[in-house]
Amino acid sequence: MKNNINKNIMIANDEEVYKEFPKLKGRGYFCQVVITTKRLIIYTQGNSMSSNRKIKKRGMNEIELKSVTNTEYYLQYIKNSFFVRLIGFVFLIGSLILGYGIYQELLDIPAYQYSEIINYVVLGIVFLLGILLMFYIKKVLFFRVVSGFNIITELELQPTKYNELALKYIASKFYSH
Repeated sequence: MKNNINKNIMIANDEEVYKEFPKLKGRGYFCQVVITTKRLIIYTQGNSMSSNRKIKKRGMNEIELKSVTNTEYYLQYIKNSFFVRLIGFVFLIGSLILGYGIYQELLDIPAYQYSEIINYVVLGIVFLLGILLMFYIKKVLFFRVVSGFNIITELELQPTKYNELALKYIASKFYSH
């Protein structure tokens, strides 16, 4: 298979290409989508996990527009697990306590060159790391197409403006016929 989706598909005489999206950004893979008068064609290429091994995978899904029963696209916000947020909280509180101890001279830390500045810089970095671990939220743009008898095609995309507009256009084409 070639990276250009137009070289991999055969278009019938009575079929036209409505729109193509060659620059969709998937999470860890490359994605192209073409909508014709009869089909939705999705081409993906990238890394995936199989039997705990990282493999390079290429795939092409062709879905008849008449067989599509449901389409949905949505943003999913994924928080860190409770354990990671707890570690972030420990880093945050620990850096505050150590900073207070150094400021009030309650802790006996050996002096070295620029120790007054470097101690606070390191504690500031640990503080910011704790905040990041506690409050970081990952966004994922999902696109699902259900066709036939529960044949599900799902894409995980990066939440960029181009991807969102492309999915809006694709979803509107299913119900305009």
